[in-house]
Amino acid sequence: MLVALERKLNMVGLANVFSLLALLGFIASLAAHIAGYAGIERPFGINPWPLHVGIFVVWFPAVLASMKLSKGFPQKDMWKAALRGCQKWMRHALYGLFGYAFLSFFAFFVLAGDGENEASTVRGFSGHWLIFYFAAFAILRSYVSVSRSDTIRRCKYLHVVEPAHAHCPECGEYVGRQY
Repeated sequence: MLVALERKLNMVGLANVFSLLALLGFIASLAAHIAGYAGIERPFGINPWPLHVGIFVVWFPAVLASMKLSKGFPQKDMWKAALRGCQKWMRHALYGLFGYAFLSFFAFFVLAGDGENEASTVRGFSGHWLIFYFAAFAILRSYVSVSRSDTIRRCKYLHVVEPAHAHCPECGEYVGRQY
C-alpha cells in the first residue's frame, strides 16, 4: 500500500513537471504566433521551430495521463473524462483554441500566396502548437487534481468500482454514478 502511494506521488510530481513544461511551450508558441502576425520571423531572436519537436516531450506524458483518466469511461466521453479534474476555464479555453487553430490554419492557406514568408509559416504552424501544448497542460493538471481528490470507490462487498461505472463489475451491486 505504501509503495503504491509513493509511486502515485512520483507520478503526480512528474505530471507537475511536464505540465509546467507544457505551459512554457504554450507561452512560447503564443509569442511565436503573435510575432508571426507582426511579421517577425524570430521572436526574441530565437528560432521557434524547436517548439514543433517540443510537443512530443509533453504530449507523450499527457497521452498516458489521459489514458489513466479515461479508463473505464465510454470512448465518446474520453475528453470529458480526461479533463474532469481541470478548471472550467481551461476546458473552455481548450475548446476555443481548437476553433481558433482551425480558422487560423485555414486563413494561412487562403492568405499565403506568392507573398509567403517565414513569419507567416510560423504563424500557420504555431496555431497547432497552441492546441497541443495547452491540451497537454490541461490534461496533466487534470491528472494532478484527480490524483489528489479521487478516492477508490467500493461497493458494499468492498470490490473496486471504476469512476464511470454505476454498478460493481464483480457482483453487480449498484453504487451510483460518480461523474
